[in-house]
Amino acid sequence: MMRRPENPRRIAVFSGAELLGDGLFKLPFIRSLRATFPNAEIIWVTAGKTAYSGVLGELVAPYLSRVIEGTMIGRSLGELLRPRRVETGPVDILIDTQTVAWRSLAVKRTLKPKLFIGSAADYFFSGVKPPQVNPAWTRKKPKHFVDGLMRLLDLASGGRSIADPAATAIPDEYTALAARLLPEGARYVGLAPGSGDPTKRWPLERFIALANEAGAMGRRPVFFVGPGERDMLDEIKAGVPGALFPEDEAPEGAPKGPLLVAALGRRLDAAVANDSGLGHMLAISEVPLILLYGRHSPAKYAPRTPRLTTFWAQDFGGIGHELIPLTRVSAALRETLG
Repeated sequence: MMRRPENPRRIAVFSGAELLGDGLFKLPFIRSLRATFPNAEIIWVTAGKTAYSGVLGELVAPYLSRVIEGTMIGRSLGELLRPRRVETGPVDILIDTQTVAWRSLAVKRTLKPKLFIGSAADYFFSGVKPPQVNPAWTRKKPKHFVDGLMRLLDLASGGRSIADPAATAIPDEYTALAARLLPEGARYVGLAPGSGDPTKRWPLERFIALANEAGAMGRRPVFFVGPGERDMLDEIKAGVPGALFPEDEAPEGAPKGPLLVAALGRRLDAAVANDSGLGHMLAISEVPLILLYGRHSPAKYAPRTPRLTTFWAQDFGGIGHELIPLTRVSAALRETLG
């Protein structure tokens, strides 16, 4: 086992890239990383683009000191002989979150850490192995993706990682705007029927049916529709005449994006969404949430949120979202609403 740096000054985390959903999914790890190393400079380094330098920048600002994207590390085997140049400064601990062995070598040669932590090739290159921290741990990676990241944090900290239990901080300006858009005096149920991948969408008519059921139970249906899903609006408005679209009602120049969705989520009694970026945004709010999965297993990819119900199409015979029965989701929503 390599000697672990005491009081590390600079920690780098390497990742391939983050789209919106990926970035939201990794937030529990990022928050715990900062809680475990409160005084260190933490640098997030990616080969490609990351949402942490764009739409999620404000959300991760309390936790990450710097974000360096587009380094192209791990794009060519030639990097094993001629590493790329990335200006991080001396790195005490490097946590490699990707799992391709030769890329781990390329990352290690590029950033030259005092201690390298990674799970590629069953932790072969890692300066600390799981059984060295906990004899009960094998080199088999945990099933859930976030648990795998937390295992890396345990190795980096000698088993002293701190899981941040606090809810994600939402700035007051978003909370105040959400209160204006969904005011007191009514109760609300959220529905997010879209997904950037059309094959990951439960049929829209079933979301409409749920919305009308929620209305019959005294809740106002609140729809969250992404910019690439605007073609749904006419059908939703025709099927649910009383539907609310709070993001569309926000004043010109008002703060929007994932933090507004999360703030609105905290004003809901419950929400139903596909496995999508909007679903992960609602998970930040810790609203009672029902998520619908197709190809991907919720056992590996469900967000870490305390009041979550999941349905997986493969439990009903295939990967198509349409295999998830309306009756099952409806029953779960009724139970959630009490």
